[in-house]
Amino acid sequence: MASRIRTKILMTMGKLNLRRKKYEKALRCFRKVTQLQPQYATAFAQLGYCLAAVGRQRDALDAYERALQIRPDFSDVHAHLSLALERLGDTQTASEYLERAFRNSAQLKNPTNAAYWHHQLGLMYCKLGDWKRAVDHLRSAVEVKPNETFVCNLAAALWHTGDKDGCVEAYKQATLLASGSADGYYGLGWALYNLERYAEAIAPLRRAIELDPKHADAQYHLGLVLLNIGQLDEALRILNEAAGLRPGHTETHYAIGATLAAQNRFANALDYYREAVRLRPDYAEAHFNIGVAHSELGQSAEEIEAYKTALKFDDKDIPTWGNLALTYSQKLMHSDALQAYRKLCELQPDNEMGFYGVATSLAYLERYDEAIPNFQQAIRLDPSFISAHESLGWTYAELGRFPEALECYGSAMRLAPDSAQLHSELSEVYKKMGNEEVARQLSSRANKLRDNGIDPAIPNPKRPIYKEPVPDEGRIPGLGIPQDSQLTAKS
Repeated sequence: MASRIRTKILMTMGKLNLRRKKYEKALRCFRKVTQLQPQYATAFAQLGYCLAAVGRQRDALDAYERALQIRPDFSDVHAHLSLALERLGDTQTASEYLERAFRNSAQLKNPTNAAYWHHQLGLMYCKLGDWKRAVDHLRSAVEVKPNETFVCNLAAALWHTGDKDGCVEAYKQATLLASGSADGYYGLGWALYNLERYAEAIAPLRRAIELDPKHADAQYHLGLVLLNIGQLDEALRILNEAAGLRPGHTETHYAIGATLAAQNRFANALDYYREAVRLRPDYAEAHFNIGVAHSELGQSAEEIEAYKTALKFDDKDIPTWGNLALTYSQKLMHSDALQAYRKLCELQPDNEMGFYGVATSLAYLERYDEAIPNFQQAIRLDPSFISAHESLGWTYAELGRFPEALECYGSAMRLAPDSAQLHSELSEVYKKMGNEEVARQLSSRANKLRDNGIDPAIPNPKRPIYKEPVPDEGRIPGLGIPQDSQLTAKS
């Protein structure tokens, strides 16, 4: 009798301390009960909850499992056991236990009680990448308890399922539920930015910053928005504020570099790109942009090294191989250019410029027979590619295959009948053939056409592109985790 009374007192004290969140005191009470009553399943369950609350997840798991050994039908324990498993890194098993709780726990048949657990299970499915199930459970939570955290997490899951409109609407709902919180406004601005609805993204991002001036993510994304709509001075100011709040954030330094590059301040841009790669040495996009900045500054040796470094970290990046190949060609490093163009063709077999580059490199190396099929492939991919017809014609002429050369020049001149360059080259072909009269006529015509301005047969040189900063979709706003629901199982 005395033992039973003491047990009852200890359970009452434990529950009181639990309600007051004095977990260590509650833990001591429930542990004493388990020592007095080793078959008391509820005491082990409550002990498990307290152990989890103080961060002792492995011990909590042992306590929950002991409760289930005593009472295999103690289904309410499954939900809390799932949280311990999840925090120990076994999310898959955790989700299975929580699903079992939904099937068997009388407590979770009540929608109000179930809302928290639907949210937890939704977060587990988010971690597992099962976004459809995540949406189903998060939506169930929101329908009963539409608070800002639940709705923001639903928005994040909707984004991953491809329901971008649903994501935007959910973030809008979050701003209505908590108009004084920055999270919903930031999420809305983030989504609109990623949907390239830049003008709409500005207001919610500014509102997020008004509510939380130290919200570095909101500052960063507002800077990106302003960069994309060409408000470069304002973008630079905002991004510098973001960098001040979060100096170790690689993407912010990268974005500042991109903004400076858009202002043609390439030397300044280099400083920020270099800081980005200092923070993240494998940042291939930043190495690429370093190469572009060096290109704009006329520093081709440094440009090449930057592209080569970028390729160490991403050897399948098509723009990097393309820019590297073009730079090698401009430096007359034709053997190196050939290898780069071949890699470009391997990665992008429908890229006519890749095959044209292979062919011109081979031609410069006087490997004319190998050049011909590559020029032909470039023409197959783009029959209107004037330079490919022209260069193939010149290659045939170098081999003394004049009928094929004339045919190629004919194709080129049908595409650009007023090209001085084509007339001049064709004049040289006729000289090689020994037909001086036609050569003189073509040369005379070329001289007259040179006064017309831009030659339609000369391709406009491609200005090196740079890669704009893109936020990592893995860091979608939301996926916050509220405090645990207290165990309410009764003996």
